[in-house]
Formats: sequence, structure tokens, C-alpha cells
Amino acid sequence: MEASEYLAFVPLLIYGIGLADLLSEWKRLFDPKEWYLPYSLFTIMLTEVAVYNIFIYRQLIEQLPGKSYAGYLLFLIPPFLFMLATVSFTPDKESSTKEYFIKRMPVFFFLLALFIGSHFLFTFHESPFVLINRIAIVVILLITGFTRKIWLIYIVAFMWLVTFILKTTGGVV
Repeated sequence: MEASEYLAFVPLLIYGIGLADLLSEWKRLFDPKEWYLPYSLFTIMLTEVAVYNIFIYRQLIEQLPGKSYAGYLLFLIPPFLFMLATVSFTPDKESSTKEYFIKRMPVFFFLLALFIGSHFLFTFHESPFVLINRIAIVVILLITGFTRKIWLIYIVAFMWLVTFILKTTGGVV
């Protein structure tokens, strides 16, 4: 095995840690006392985003051979930000889902915006629609986090749904 093949494992491991933390919270989706629609939407969206980022990571692996140490550290930024976002998103065991979510909105949405923005560090040969959509989502996430306006969450969920449908049907994404 080449050195780059060993190094390619670490970002996947970090995504896996974040995804495992997130998947442990799916139980809140089925507990009527803990169910909160904005939290539930983001649980589903974050799970899909993690899986998609692991899927597209294969495009980055091709760019890994010959990278410097600093270049390699860039590969760690998106998974690390994802893991931090999921840690800030998942409530403590004894916490109320709704109260925790609203309290942590600024931190969570800021980290999520950084995670999505970190995708500009790499070349994926994406359509202009994807780039514009990414910028719009980053802006809306920042506004949502700092204003704590719940209705903005539904706009983000709609934008995610559109991009999810386009990704799965072979659209412009």
C-alpha cells in the first residue's frame, strides 16, 4: 500500500465518529416526549450529508498522492468540522431535545456553515447551481443560528430536499 492509502483512512474515521454520534440520536425521532420537528429534520439531513461526503471523498483520494503535510491537513478540515457540528448538535442524555437544540443553535449552525463552506477548499467540478446553492445555504445557516428563527430551518430543509432529489436522480448536482 502507498502512504496516501494509509492517510486516506483518517478522514473517513473522523466522519465515522461523527456519524456514529449522530446515529445514536435517531432514537429521539421515535420518542414522542423528545420529538421536535426541526431537530428531527436536521438529524435526517446530517445523516444524508455525512453519507454523501463519504461517497464524494473518493474524488479527493485521487488528489492525495504527492500532497504535502499541510495539503493533507486540508483534507482533515471538512470531516473534523462535521464531527464538531454533530457533537454540538446531539443533546446530552438527560437534556430536552427542543431546549438543547434552541440553546445550541448558534454554535451548531456556525459549525455547520463552516463545514459546508470548507467544501470550497477542493475542486469537485460541480455545476454553478451547486456553488450558488452552497453559498446560499451557508448564509442562511449563519442567519438561522444567530437569530434562532425556526422558520429558516424549513427553508434549509427545502433546499436540502431539492439538492437531495437532484443528487439521487442524476440532476445538476
